[in-house]
Amino acid sequence: MVLRVVHAAVPREKTNEYERFINSTLAPAIRSFPGCRFIYVASCIEKGHEGEVIYVSGWDSHDNCEALEATDLYRGAARTVTTFYTQEYSGGAPHLHYEAFAQHP
Repeated sequence: MVLRVVHAAVPREKTNEYERFINSTLAPAIRSFPGCRFIYVASCIEKGHEGEVIYVSGWDSHDNCEALEATDLYRGAARTVTTFYTQEYSGGAPHLHYEAFAQHP
């Protein structure tokens, strides 16, 4: 399994609208894509990191992640989600992929 991890930050004044977009559009679209096993999007609760968000999704393969990124749906959603990010992430959030070597059900 491949874990896809995305890190970004959202200003406080955009949080509610951002969460609505994630829950109504982005997360369901990603979850329904072939090869996606799960997706979680979470806000950081640590002092000094307010507004930071992380996406963690599990995939059957790295090829599935690349196929998602090639779709018009994803490109449109990625363009929309960056409008919520702080200036630091206005060009997009880093996407890192990890090969899982231990798994517990």
